[in-house]
Amino acid sequence: MSEDRKKLSWLERPLSASIPWLTNELVLFGLIVLLAIVSRLYNLGARVMSHDESLHTYFSWLLYQGGGYQHNPMMHGPLQFHLLALTYFLFGATDFTARLPHAIASILTVVMLWKWRRYLGRPGTIIAAALVLISPYLLYYGRYARNEAFVGLFGVLTLYAILRYLETGKAKYLYLLTLATVLHFTSKETAFIYTAQALLFLVIYFIGRVTRKPWDNTGLFAAFIIVLSVSLLLLGAAGGLALLGRESEALNAAQTAAPPIPGQAVSPFAPVQTGPSLPVLLAAGAALALAAAGILLIIGYGWKALRSERSFDMLMLLGTFVLPQLVAFPIKALGWNPLDYTFQTTIPLWTAIKTGLFKEYFAEFIQQGMARTGIVLALVLILSAALGLWWNKKQWLLNAAIWYVLFTLFYTTFFTNGDGFFTGMVGSLGYWLEQQGVNRGSQPWYYYLLIQVPIYEFLPALGLWLALTFGLRRKSPAPLPAPADGPAPGPDPQPAAPESEGNHTFILLFWWTLSSALAFTIAGEKMPWLTYHITLPMLLITGWALGQLVKRMDWEEFRQKRGALLTGLVVIFLTGLGALLYNLLGSNPPFQGKELAHLSATTSFLFSVLAVAGSLAGITFIFLDRQWHWKNVLRLATLGLFALLAVLTARAAIRAAYIHADDGTEYLVYAHGARGIKDVMTQVEEISRRTAGETNIIVAYDVSAPDTGVSWPFTWYLRGYPNTRPFDQPTRSLREASIIIVDQKNFDKILPVVGDAYYRFDYLRMVWPNQDYFSLSYSRDPEIPFADTYPCTGIMGIFRLGKSTDFSPLCQAVTNRELRAGIFDIWLNRDFTRYAQAKQVQSNNAFFNTEAYTLAGWEPSDKMRLYIRKDVAAQIWNYGVGPSSAVQADPYEQGMTTLEADLVFGAFGQADGQLSDPHGIAIAPDGSIYVADTNNSRIVHFSADGAFLNAWGTFADATLGPVSLTSLNQPWGVAVSPDGQWVYVTDTWNHRVIKYTSGGAPSRTWGFSQYGGQDPFGLWGPRAIAVDASGNVFVADTGNKRIVAYDPDGNYLGQIGSEGMEPGQFSEPVGLAFDGQGNLFVADTWNQRIQSFVLFANPDGTLTFASLAQWDITGWYGQSLESKPYLAVDSLGHVFVTDPELGRVLEFTSTGGFVRGWGGTGFGSGQIGLASGIAVDSQGRVWVCDALNARLMRFTLP
Repeated sequence: MSEDRKKLSWLERPLSASIPWLTNELVLFGLIVLLAIVSRLYNLGARVMSHDESLHTYFSWLLYQGGGYQHNPMMHGPLQFHLLALTYFLFGATDFTARLPHAIASILTVVMLWKWRRYLGRPGTIIAAALVLISPYLLYYGRYARNEAFVGLFGVLTLYAILRYLETGKAKYLYLLTLATVLHFTSKETAFIYTAQALLFLVIYFIGRVTRKPWDNTGLFAAFIIVLSVSLLLLGAAGGLALLGRESEALNAAQTAAPPIPGQAVSPFAPVQTGPSLPVLLAAGAALALAAAGILLIIGYGWKALRSERSFDMLMLLGTFVLPQLVAFPIKALGWNPLDYTFQTTIPLWTAIKTGLFKEYFAEFIQQGMARTGIVLALVLILSAALGLWWNKKQWLLNAAIWYVLFTLFYTTFFTNGDGFFTGMVGSLGYWLEQQGVNRGSQPWYYYLLIQVPIYEFLPALGLWLALTFGLRRKSPAPLPAPADGPAPGPDPQPAAPESEGNHTFILLFWWTLSSALAFTIAGEKMPWLTYHITLPMLLITGWALGQLVKRMDWEEFRQKRGALLTGLVVIFLTGLGALLYNLLGSNPPFQGKELAHLSATTSFLFSVLAVAGSLAGITFIFLDRQWHWKNVLRLATLGLFALLAVLTARAAIRAAYIHADDGTEYLVYAHGARGIKDVMTQVEEISRRTAGETNIIVAYDVSAPDTGVSWPFTWYLRGYPNTRPFDQPTRSLREASIIIVDQKNFDKILPVVGDAYYRFDYLRMVWPNQDYFSLSYSRDPEIPFADTYPCTGIMGIFRLGKSTDFSPLCQAVTNRELRAGIFDIWLNRDFTRYAQAKQVQSNNAFFNTEAYTLAGWEPSDKMRLYIRKDVAAQIWNYGVGPSSAVQADPYEQGMTTLEADLVFGAFGQADGQLSDPHGIAIAPDGSIYVADTNNSRIVHFSADGAFLNAWGTFADATLGPVSLTSLNQPWGVAVSPDGQWVYVTDTWNHRVIKYTSGGAPSRTWGFSQYGGQDPFGLWGPRAIAVDASGNVFVADTGNKRIVAYDPDGNYLGQIGSEGMEPGQFSEPVGLAFDGQGNLFVADTWNQRIQSFVLFANPDGTLTFASLAQWDITGWYGQSLESKPYLAVDSLGHVFVTDPELGRVLEFTSTGGFVRGWGGTGFGSGQIGLASGIAVDSQGRVWVCDALNARLMRFTLP
């Protein structure tokens, strides 16, 4: 060996001769660790808590507060909650401390790489640590209250333990493997994937070793190979059938997956499909075949020889600990439900003991879900322990103590939640198998490989290919020199074992990368944070590969032959080449014209050409003049390329973690909290401090079903506010709140509550990334030739071979210059401006929503509103108002009275006398009541005392074909002729009017579907209907903004209305009613007013409408489907008006003077869930339809 080779490498040299231990390597690694600390802790609490984060942080806070903790697989393992509770105890609960354990785990992941120098090499370790430091995914989720940071640390420990034990056989690495694996199982269900990857690697490694060694009995060897092959075939068939049989409804680009909600996720106790399926039977057959192969292996290979195999030690260790975690599979194979934990016997155990009814008790006992699960779990635990003790009693017991102590402590929260042991052991796998079945996220199969990795982790993706060029060579790179004390034997005395089983770094990391990409691609649930698990092994193997490149580089030649200058020229060449390609392929190529933009593009192109040509000439000159070896030039160019990629990677990481952390423009987030959340909390905190003191302000926030409104993350942020008012449906009681935060689905419903008494502010609450990457292709008829405009041309013409698939979206993304440039802007800068413009041009739609690609109008998103009461805001000059008198939200509030219904009947359902969302009510001359039973698509007839008399109508949709006169489609209005002989119905969504006899026999119909037309019979969604004293029929043609009059047989008489706000114009007219003088009153809903008209008969029999009066209604806010008011008039001329979503009735004089009101949302006899119809009988009693409670209510006025 030459003297130069004996010299210490640059990394091994001490920084100073006086401090020999302080090497360049240690200084560099220390600097990386320091940067990791800074990058993980800097501004850690600034980003908004996302939906999932707030779940983890809030329930941890409850544990810290003494509220206990119960394991719920929907929120993964218990470790995170206990660490967060401890952090709160030590440092208090803030956004910063809520992410501190994760940041520390991310830092420790970097620190742990110091131990990898033996496997990655010194340069490789430094590079790998630097890559982990700047990785967008590892940085972002190293500052995120999810389990990924913990899993990353445990994954690095697991891989290290496998490598070290294979090399040394020391028992301490078995302990490390057990510790890392059990902590992973207490963190997240990805432990099942990681453990499967480890077991598969060890199985393949183990089979490779035992098949390379000679067997004394060749017949047993052949039998072993055959049985093993059969088991693998059965296992492959089971997996393939399971994948093919997986059913899920994929989302599209316009849809997003809702985040999980506590209490609404699949319960670990929920019923699942039971019974042994074919994949389960095949898997069971594979297990039996594997058992047979194991027996042949023990007999033919020898027990002592097996125990000398270090891979066998790890297989036994991991296998016996993971086996009980898989107990759901044998339970299901027996036809039982693995998630059924019920236990209800009619005979108590003690009674059975005293009376001798053991047989009867056992018959009931074996039918209980908890008993079945307990029996199978106990048997599997016994089998696991037996196998472990058979393998190595001492080592298994020591490792079992580590495993079960930690598992039990965390899952039972230190023995305070006994059920946690079972939910952790059985429920975890059961729940996440269900999640894989529903495909949460429903992302396309290429989600990781073509979206997440190319956008963020392009450097390690290319590094993987570099690693292949080194790793697939026959000669593996040698490990670092062995420690002075040499390797230790296995866990107990064994036959002599080799000092080392070799360096398996490349093959293990390559396997882990490949299997991770495959496993998470196949898995039903695809979410951005799971990219973390694909990225981590890629970073390690890239560090190893670049380390190999650095070691192979002749640095002496570099120093002596102007290597620094050559490096600079290489960098210029690569950057120039990139600029050259961008100019050629971008939206504005060179030499296109003489306009300023064209000249600028041409100039940029020419400068790029000069940079490329000049740098290439310089590289060629130095190469020839200094006689560089071409391999070293190639290595230098490769290192230069990866250095440039590292700059881009670091830039992407910094922008994602610190600049765009709360924006939907980043693709590594999903269902992510938007900046508006903290903007709202800033205002809440300031207003509370300045008006109520500290956190004493009354804050109401929306927790409405089905998605719990704005609960998450506001439950976390409002945890210290004692006067919060969570609400499901907005009611008048919310007016006590100084601040109201409402979810977008209740925007319309909150308007009647806040009236004019609150200021309104709009915000984004949650954002999802743009999903235009969905549907890159779609099916087509292969018999139809491609059109001349088909974009798959040139090199993309290869896609024409797939005649049954249209690849237009994919080809347009490549061939369309503007679209291609827009995609590049997204990749480089997360700037969607050019892309949105290109999409607008491509759509050929002037109304294309380009605002959806801006931060202010981002879609997809969930929105919220902040309402601040004006009298509260008046106390704070920052809000632009000075002291003023309080604004009354509801001018009718002082006139509201308590009035109980003296008759209530009806219930939800389809049976006789039952109703579903009734709208519209009419009183016949005999006092009987007709109701439009809307969702049952029928008319129901009751007697005056509420007895069921008759019903008619069945559902039919005219858009699907002809419908009979006995068919209805959600009728909203009903009226009775003055003589009581005829009943008129608005068949709302069949857009017609039907005339029936009082008994329900159809007579005639008129009207057809027409929106925006002038035909007197063209109706669109007609709602209310009324009959005057002459028997003429008046219809609120709601969609066409008019009132149309017909004679009793449907002949046209006249109409009034058009869209507008002038007298005689309407916006969503609904309720109709006549007074005793024949004046018509109309509920002009969206104009929030009532108009009245006088009618004149013309000589030809037609009618003329003339405006009489109008008055405003403080109500009917928003434009929801249910906010449709109805009217009735009594003998005094008083007008009774429904205020639907506030569940009340308002009484006015004929000129608009407010008299009184009653009701309010609720279920009581004095409350109305949704006021959806009203009528006054001959005795002056007011009848009200309550759609929400499916009932009719009669009120007698005092």
